[in-house]
Parts: sequence; structure tokens; C-alpha cells
Amino acid sequence: MRIVPVALGVLAFELVAAAPAPGVLLYGATPEQARDFAIASAYRRGWTIPAVGETTVEIEQILEESDPDDPRAPRRLIRISALFVPEDPGTRVLLRAREVQTSATGEEWSTDVTERYAENLGNALSALRSKWDEHRDTGASRTRESARAPAALDESIDGATQTGVGPVGTWAYDAERYAESRGCELTDAKTRLEASGPEWEQHRVQCRDGRSLQVHCRLGDCTTRR
Repeated sequence: MRIVPVALGVLAFELVAAAPAPGVLLYGATPEQARDFAIASAYRRGWTIPAVGETTVEIEQILEESDPDDPRAPRRLIRISALFVPEDPGTRVLLRAREVQTSATGEEWSTDVTERYAENLGNALSALRSKWDEHRDTGASRTRESARAPAALDESIDGATQTGVGPVGTWAYDAERYAESRGCELTDAKTRLEASGPEWEQHRVQCRDGRSLQVHCRLGDCTTRR
């Protein structure tokens, strides 16, 4: 994934198209939060992310390729340009679709297919908003916790608490930002990594009011668990 100037995504939205860009409002989201949430959602669904800007994301999926083993072989793909526009209640996500054909020399030809894929884009936006609403709803997140950590893990956590040390994890920063969005004022205590897997981490964030939030992150997408 490469970081590109914001102008790249904006340019895609300035192209002449037969239909307006479908959109949805993510309540309470900043453009950065909406962008990162959309990226995590795209990754989970098997899309690739060739370009990311401050308020834009390009995601794509191959529709047809002449030789899967040759990265330079001609191929046809669908490319979605997402734009994240701040509004008073949150951030509006706008999508535009292009069908892209590439040659063996790396040349590209694209056609705007937003109108053709309007229903698919609308379904994707509805799913994104539902996931975001679920993500924001602390009460619903708490009810989804089905099991506690094993005793051995609890003991290791207690030991880390007593010594004040412990693993940090890849998404500790994301866990802290999510905790802050839930009204948690961070303390000087380090956020602890309680458990982890190939694509997920479970963190414990301490708040000044005495609360201790358990935050589960998958590819940087975090939700409180209790």
C-alpha cells in the first residue's frame, strides 16, 4: 500500500460520470476514522488497497486476468474510489466505481461504471454504516463478549499490572484512540496487550475515572468489549 496525495482521489471524483456518487453518513466519525474503518472493512472482504490519501482511498479487485502468475499480464479489474467528506454530524463516505483494463506494458484504460454498480455500491455503504454503528455502540459491544480470558492469561495480566510492564502490541495506539472516543481520559499507565492472533489484538486501557476498558482490535479496527 502506498500513501499518495489527496488530489489523486479527488481527481477520480471530478471525472465526468453518468450518475452521482452514492454516499452514506457515518455519525460521529472523523474523516480519518471513516477512512481507516473502510480500509479495514475492505481488507476483510479480500480487496486490495493500492492507494491511500488523507481523505481518500482506492480499493480494487481483479475481475479477469490472462495469467494469474504474471503480475504484468493484461487484466481487467474493478476500482472503487472512496472520498471522506466531513460534516457536522460525522463523515460522509462517497463511492465511485471504475472498470480498469491494463496492458502488458502497464498502460491503463478506465470506464466509469458507477451507475451500473449503483446497487452494489449502495449495499456496501449500508453494510459499512451498520458496522460503524455497531462499532460505536458500547453497550452492544459489551453484550458480544462471550468468554473471559483463561486463568493463566489472567495471572500473566496481574503480573504485568504489578510490575508495570508488558507487551504493547501493534494496535495499542488505535485502542487508546477508540477508548478516548468513549470518554476515557488516559492515565500514565501503559495500555496492556492481553492476547493476540495473526490479525487481532485484545488490549486493556486504563482511564482516570477508574474504569478499565477492554478493547479488541482487528487490523486496526477496534471495539470495546467491556
